[in-house]
Amino acid sequence: MVFKQSVSPQVVSICTSPSLRRFDLPLLRSLSRQYTVAQWEFCQEPDEPIDLHLAITSLHEYLQTCKGEVHLVGHGIAGLVGWLYARQYPAKVRSLTLLSVGVNLATSWHSHYYEQRQLMGCSRETILARTAFYLFGYRDKEMLYWLADLLKQDLDNSLVPHSLYAPTYIPPAPIPVPMLVCGAMDDYVIGGENACHKWQSYLKDCDRLWISPQGKHFFHYLQAQAVSKQIHSFWQSLVRISNSVALKQESKHL
Repeated sequence: MVFKQSVSPQVVSICTSPSLRRFDLPLLRSLSRQYTVAQWEFCQEPDEPIDLHLAITSLHEYLQTCKGEVHLVGHGIAGLVGWLYARQYPAKVRSLTLLSVGVNLATSWHSHYYEQRQLMGCSRETILARTAFYLFGYRDKEMLYWLADLLKQDLDNSLVPHSLYAPTYIPPAPIPVPMLVCGAMDDYVIGGENACHKWQSYLKDCDRLWISPQGKHFFHYLQAQAVSKQIHSFWQSLVRISNSVALKQESKHL
């Protein structure tokens, strides 16, 4: 999906959850007012093993067709894929924006769902409806069961590196590309404001951390304009840094 016609995108949004892709669209439409935006989607085939490296390889094949560096944006597991890609292929990445990604990079709503399955004796449908409430905050029953059905599709058909008996842990580490980490105070998946601040130990001077006062796990959907503004500000700061470095290099040659 391309939001603005161009030879090559400036921004690539990673999608590993086709059933939840709609929650990325308001943010991408906002960004597309100033940038050429494309959404790259990884479709997990039913018979394929869950393999993050396969997703990284597929993403690299796509980005090889793009001119120069791109800004990568990813929510949840898509953010994890972006982080793993940026660590392996930093030359292709202008910056990385992580949305609702914790310092345990593999933490996702799926891992919390599996924890609840082990602790509670409720049906799958009940736990998914309960999960939908904590992810979005809606109280209307019809809305919750509609969201629960989307979560079921995501659980069954997306790139999920967890199972009922095998949670995944991926620790953070510094990566060489500029990074913006965004989260929400009331995101129970990541752990809220205190958990977001744990990223501080891994951020470089050019990196940023921004925490939305509300919006829960899908804050980038519920607070799309505010998130877009923060991302744009971050990208502009990188332009200023690049211009400053270029001026210093020119002055050395005078």
